[in-house]
Amino acid sequence: LPKILPVFPLSNALLLPTGQLPLNIFEPRYKQMIEHAMAGDRLIGMIQPQNTSAEIPSLVKTGCAGKIIEFSETTDGRY
Repeated sequence: LPKILPVFPLSNALLLPTGQLPLNIFEPRYKQMIEHAMAGDRLIGMIQPQNTSAEIPSLVKTGCAGKIIEFSETTDGRY
């Protein structure tokens, strides 16, 4: 794994080893994260937030690294 991994905190979503997790990316900060990942190794970290009401949530201690293997962009700019 890289030393720095972009993290996507997402409540009620669980990515397990060898699993697939379809996502609907629409927030500008997460669209930018996906674009950054797509320009490199396509890896992102999926992790549960502990406090979903905070703008920058605290995170649980364990997550899973995932690789973007397929994507499409909608006409309104979502991934």
